[in-house]
Amino acid sequence: MIKRITCIILMLLVGVFLLAGCSPSAQNNNGPEGFVKKTKGQYTVKDARGKELVFKQKPERIVSGFVFADEVVLGLVDHKRIAGMDKWVHDAELSSAADEAADVKTVIEMNTESIAAVHPDLVLMPNTVRPELIDALEDMKIKVYIYQNARLLRDIEGMIASIAAAVGEQDRGKELITGFKNDMEAVKNMKKPGNPKEKALLFLRFGAIGGEGTIYHDVLTTMGFYDCYNEVRKVSAIARNTSSILSKEEVVKANPDLFLMALWTQGQAYKDSYAQLQEIYDDPAYVTVNAVKNKRAFIFPQRYVNCLSHHAGKNMLELAKILEKRDK
Repeated sequence: MIKRITCIILMLLVGVFLLAGCSPSAQNNNGPEGFVKKTKGQYTVKDARGKELVFKQKPERIVSGFVFADEVVLGLVDHKRIAGMDKWVHDAELSSAADEAADVKTVIEMNTESIAAVHPDLVLMPNTVRPELIDALEDMKIKVYIYQNARLLRDIEGMIASIAAAVGEQDRGKELITGFKNDMEAVKNMKKPGNPKEKALLFLRFGAIGGEGTIYHDVLTTMGFYDCYNEVRKVSAIARNTSSILSKEEVVKANPDLFLMALWTQGQAYKDSYAQLQEIYDDPAYVTVNAVKNKRAFIFPQRYVNCLSHHAGKNMLELAKILEKRDK
């Protein structure tokens, strides 16, 4: 009987400690990605791997090598704290922060030599980066924070919060998230440029893309368009890690009423959307497609449908204005 009472008391005491947040595991190991613990002037964050990184002070030489994370970092920190970024953040066809990045001159490549050369005290990388690069940098005693890469609009807030925690700017991160939420609310309430009765198909520089599970489908449907990609591919190819580009035969089968052409030549490596569209118009294989017969197409910078940062809502609001003017 005494043993039973003792056991009950111990269980109650454990429960009290857990409810009070005094469990060491609750403080140190169970926080989600971006979880921050502050102690004696330093802070600890947990990345997407579950790895904890300790900072004695906010990083002052930050490297970020992927355009959408670059956009977030530019909005979070004084640019003097940025040691290098990906070159595409300066390309206004893709980047929503090209003007903002004008004072960040150093461009880095995603390899150990390029990154190490700028002597970073923090490297931000998505969970999609190759593991051997992470290992190589950490072997060089370079601090690497892995964040969960955003793929859809709903992932953006989490990515901002995670990166904000790593660079020691949680309050600023909350401000970016609030602004993003306000923009998305405006998108929700705006007059949609898309017509759900009209079949639309999105083209990037290398062909037709879309389908559920992609940012492209996410944006198109949010804007009120009917993404006819799904008429020929019911499951997103991206989710299967295979080619997401429709073949010529699949485009004809989808028979879109409208082409949406997202312009980004990737540094002139590809034809621009105007030349791409003309090739489609001139190709006899597409003669039966409604969008070709009616010469129905819109061309705009790719950043408007391919943005995974806090700029995404603003981009959709701007795209709605562009499409509205084109229709008049």
